[in-house]
Amino acid sequence: MISKLIQPIQYVQGSINTPASKSHTQRALACALLNPSTTLLKGIGRSDDENALLNVLKTLGAQVDLMGENAKITGIDFSELRAREIFIGESGLASRMLTPIMALGNETITISGHGSILQRPMDFFEAVLPQLQVKVSSNKGKLPLNVCGPMTPKNITVDGSLSSQFITGLILAFVGSPLTKNEVITVENPTSIPYIELTIQTLQDFCHKLKFDGSQVHFNGPYEWENTEIQIEGDWSSAAFFMVAAALFGSITFENLNLNSTQADKAILNVLEEFGAEIKIEENTISISKKDLLSFHFDATHAPDLFPILAVLGAYGTETSSIKGVHRLLNKESNRAEVILSEFSKFGLKIYIENDTLFIVPQKTYSGATIDPHADHRIVMAAAIFALGAKEKTTLLHPEVCAKSFPSFFEILESIQSIKD
Repeated sequence: MISKLIQPIQYVQGSINTPASKSHTQRALACALLNPSTTLLKGIGRSDDENALLNVLKTLGAQVDLMGENAKITGIDFSELRAREIFIGESGLASRMLTPIMALGNETITISGHGSILQRPMDFFEAVLPQLQVKVSSNKGKLPLNVCGPMTPKNITVDGSLSSQFITGLILAFVGSPLTKNEVITVENPTSIPYIELTIQTLQDFCHKLKFDGSQVHFNGPYEWENTEIQIEGDWSSAAFFMVAAALFGSITFENLNLNSTQADKAILNVLEEFGAEIKIEENTISISKKDLLSFHFDATHAPDLFPILAVLGAYGTETSSIKGVHRLLNKESNRAEVILSEFSKFGLKIYIENDTLFIVPQKTYSGATIDPHADHRIVMAAAIFALGAKEKTTLLHPEVCAKSFPSFFEILESIQSIKD
C-alpha cells in the first residue's frame, strides 16, 4: 500500500504559481470539441480528470495537438459522429457535461467510467433528455449510460438541487445544437450557481453571449463558431489548500489567480478574512499570512468543495466554526461528510453535524494519525495540511489520489515548509 509521511513543521513560506483551473479547463475543452474551427487553449491543466477529457476528444475524432501547457484543438461535426463509446475516467463533471453533448449525434453512444463515478447518480438525464427527443438508458440511474439523439432543444424546466454539472451539460449542448433558437432553461432549486456562471463565462470566451439571471438561461441561437484563443485561469480550489496553510502556519504569495473569476471557491478569501488572516492583494499576486486565529461561519451550499479544507481551518481557531450545506457532500468521490468526521477526528478534533451544518470545535493540540482518504482527493490534501500542525508525524494512505485534481500538490507542499527538528 502506498503511503506518505507528513512531519510537523515550524512554518510555511514561499511563492506558488497556482495550477490551472480544472473546472475552467474542462469547460473549455468541451467547448473546443463543439467548435469546428480551431481553439487554442493556453495553460491547461493535466490532472487525471483533464487528461481523461483530452482522451475523450481524441476518441471522438477531434484533432488535439499538445504543446507543453497549451492545446490546439479542432472540434467535430456531430452529425458525422462515428464513436460508439467514450470513457470519462472518474470525472463527475465530464460525465454530466458530456452526456447531453453526446446526444447531439444521431447514433447511440455509451458513456462509461471507473471507480467512484460508477456510484454517482445520473438519473437526471433519464428524466430530462427524453423531453428533448433523446433516447436514454442507464444502469439503474448510474453509469454506463446510453444516449441517442439528435437532441431537439425546447423550453424546459429542470431540478438543479443535486448538482450544477447537469445544468452545465445542458447549456453546452443547447449552444452546440444547430437547432437552438430562443429557448429557455429554467432551473429550480439551483445549487453551485458560480459554476453555472463559469460555464456562461467560458462560452463568452468563445463569443457566445447567454443571459443567466440565477434561475433561467436564455439562448439566442443558432450559434456560429470561429477560431478562438483562451488563457485558462488559475485554480482557486487548489489554491485554497495552501491559503489555509498560510493563514495557519506562515505566509505564502499566490500567482496566476483571477480576482474577477466566477469560480465558486474564490469565496475562500472571504472566509480567511473573517477568520483573521492577513490578506494583501497587489496587481498580479495575492499574499496570505498568519495573523489572528479566530473562527468563521460559512454557507458552502454553492462552494461544497471547500468543506474539507475549511474544516482544517476551523480546527486551528480559538472558537467553534461552522459550515452549512452538508447535503452537498453525499455524492462526491466519497461520502465526504462521513469521511471528514471519521478521519479528522483521528487527529483529536471535535467535529459533528447538526441538521445541515458541520461544527468544528478547536482543540489545543493535535496528535499524529493514520488517515485513509477513502479515494477522495480533497480529503487527502486537506489532511496533509491538517497534519502540518500536529505534534507527531502523520501517515497518509493512498496519497496518489490527489492526481485526480492536483498532481503537483505534494511537490508544492514540500517546497514551502520548514520542518521541525
